[in-house]
Amino acid sequence: MKKIVYILMVLLSFQSCKKDSFDYQVYQPKATDIDSIGFSTGSPTLIADGKASLQFVIEAFRTVRLENKSGIAKDTLMFVDYTVLPKEEVKVFVDGQLVDGTTYSTTDLSKTAVSCYIQIGDTKSVTKVVTIRKPKDVGEKRYVNVIFHVFELSATDDSYDPLTYQAITPKMLQEGIAYANEIFNNKVGMDPNGGNAKIEFRLAKVNAEGATLPVPGYNRIQYDAAWKTSPTATYVPDNFKTKIEATASYKWDKDKFVNIYVMPMPLNATIGTSRPNYQIVPAGQLPIEGVNNVATVPTNAFYDTYGLAIHRTAFFPDLSNRIEIASYFAAYYATYPTHSPGTTVADFVSDTRKYLSGSTQSLNNSKGLMKVSIDGQKFLANNAMDDIKNASLRNSLTQGQVERIRKVMEWSPVRKAWSLQ
Repeated sequence: MKKIVYILMVLLSFQSCKKDSFDYQVYQPKATDIDSIGFSTGSPTLIADGKASLQFVIEAFRTVRLENKSGIAKDTLMFVDYTVLPKEEVKVFVDGQLVDGTTYSTTDLSKTAVSCYIQIGDTKSVTKVVTIRKPKDVGEKRYVNVIFHVFELSATDDSYDPLTYQAITPKMLQEGIAYANEIFNNKVGMDPNGGNAKIEFRLAKVNAEGATLPVPGYNRIQYDAAWKTSPTATYVPDNFKTKIEATASYKWDKDKFVNIYVMPMPLNATIGTSRPNYQIVPAGQLPIEGVNNVATVPTNAFYDTYGLAIHRTAFFPDLSNRIEIASYFAAYYATYPTHSPGTTVADFVSDTRKYLSGSTQSLNNSKGLMKVSIDGQKFLANNAMDDIKNASLRNSLTQGQVERIRKVMEWSPVRKAWSLQ
């Protein structure tokens, strides 16, 4: 009984205590708080075709006085989310004229450059100058007939699991090709230097002998453990390359078709870059950089010389991976990555936004689209040749890239499977 009385007394004493009250308030940014603006146009150049767009990168900061552990106060710039400010408070000026939103495009070819700056409240950013480029037509449209040689594990193989195995369907190939065409023809992107390659990839309607295919562009090939060097070995690219070289039906006419090999390998497996190593340089012209100036083409390396290898994982785990297909096609015509884990980037064109992707590049390896280019300017990643491991829209090719692709089609004797109709 005494214990019960004691507990009741303790509880009553708690009830008599008053809680300390604090008036917590969430900081609400105001335009007048902004003391500094970080600003990048995203690109130093812009094609004046009405579609190419500058995508401005804006960062706002306010000054906050903070004390360190020693009690010494110091002014510090703190990041402010400017997007919560009223729209009319964030002003974008191009050549002194207020523009709507945070993008800018033009068709005005009377100017060679435009000046851009941002104003929030009374604070202005530095002014950035962007050079205007004239649109350029690359020439007649070209057509490329493709055949997908799809390697599928045989249902009779001991490792085949009907509950987990997913076959690549013709619909996946159709969607992958369709989206690659949109990127090559500049249908979806808005890169400030975006180019239209005027190339259409088509699923082949007939086979190498001219007979109509039951499923356009689709050649299913079954493989099993007999293709490996031993039953306990893992599958490696050479297992498939050996079969390709030895089997005529896996090598369609190189002058009429691009032979695409969908390899049953994960993304981190090396299956070859598929870039051409050969070119014939016209008299008086300089060689295409990044393509070996060799005219003699081997006759016993079909896969390495003419084939286009694609990882099977380009189609899985979901169809959003179809954006990867364009990068394989671009690489097939000697287009190089816009990024590098090293200290320099060599993609042999001048109008891409290049960046470093090494392990120390925390911002460039983040989930956000914003990257820092090798010239120190921030931009929103959208190139088809951007790092596939990190965020990028990967929906554009630049004018320089598409001109390079078409030149490779003309000069390389191993990239002649195209026509004008």
